[in-house]
Amino acid sequence: MPQILVVSQQRQFTALIQWVTSSLHPASSRNLSVVDGTLPGLEENVVDLVRDGYRVLVYGGVLHSSHVLRLMDLGVRGYVPETATLPNLLAAVRSVADGGTHLPFDPASGRDYVPLTTAEEVAANAYFLGDEELPRIEVARRLGIADSTLRNQLASVRRKLGIPPQASRTAVSRRYRATVRQSV
Repeated sequence: MPQILVVSQQRQFTALIQWVTSSLHPASSRNLSVVDGTLPGLEENVVDLVRDGYRVLVYGGVLHSSHVLRLMDLGVRGYVPETATLPNLLAAVRSVADGGTHLPFDPASGRDYVPLTTAEEVAANAYFLGDEELPRIEVARRLGIADSTLRNQLASVRRKLGIPPQASRTAVSRRYRATVRQSV
């Protein structure tokens, strides 16, 4: 099995990366490092690894595209948000291990925020930004709309943010908060 440097404070993160990379060819994964995107001091870790000759992939967290591009300027070869699917993570690891790059967006497009309709924004704010995590049916009742209407609006928000349907509510909330914060 190839040796890959995993930089994280979480055992589950390390185990996941080791499992994902178990299918890589040992020669291609030499000098590959996967760094937890939620680590404090992420940029300092990245700079040290790049200086030591590692191909760096950042996985986890929900980083704004400007932060990802900053990391790329520091030498990171790829980024995968925590909302990505497992096949997406595997493709990114393979690409970076083989000397390529991986980004979840097109840096040339300059388009990382898709405007929401007023109804979608109200629904997303109530469901994802509320102080308490109420069940969807309770949020719909408070908004005075049907549960199916709220479900459809939230599905539209996920689509516009590029978040897969199986992503957890917590992961979607983080991504939505980051998007709202950056678009203001």
